[in-house]
Amino acid sequence: MNTTLPHPERRRLRLPPDAASTEELGAAIGRRLRAGDVLALVGELGSGKTTLVRGLARGLGIDDPDAVASPTYLLVVEHAGRVPLLHADAYLPAKLAAFLADGGLDYLFQPGVVSVVEWADRVAAAVPSSALWLQLVVAPDGGRTVALACARAAAFAWLGELGG
Repeated sequence: MNTTLPHPERRRLRLPPDAASTEELGAAIGRRLRAGDVLALVGELGSGKTTLVRGLARGLGIDDPDAVASPTYLLVVEHAGRVPLLHADAYLPAKLAAFLADGGLDYLFQPGVVSVVEWADRVAAAVPSSALWLQLVVAPDGGRTVALACARAAAFAWLGELGG
């Protein structure tokens, strides 16, 4: 796996070749997240990043998880719920970097929400060091390999509970 993860890998999972498995992993992660957590997603087009975020929304108890879609041209989409979800996209890195430099950091990484950034490797310098990084890679059989990395293992001690 070609890694672009800035922290030590803490867990690696292998998912079967169906979108439901990727979404269920997202839901399992979402159930464990707390306000203030940041997830940084890395992966090529079609690797399952947005599907994973839809699952995160379900696990977080977002009011309308089916409304989760790629925010590429919107930059950041807010989803209301028990803990609000801010879903950002750095596919167009100059656009998101300009937003973040113009005060968007305070908005995107506020303590009362869970923030998720797709294509986070493109704006890695802006991502908090406390973020949980997930790299999704499509396997030859259509399944996914998901590598999870973070600076401090204690911050996401529940990683060992994830199946896969």
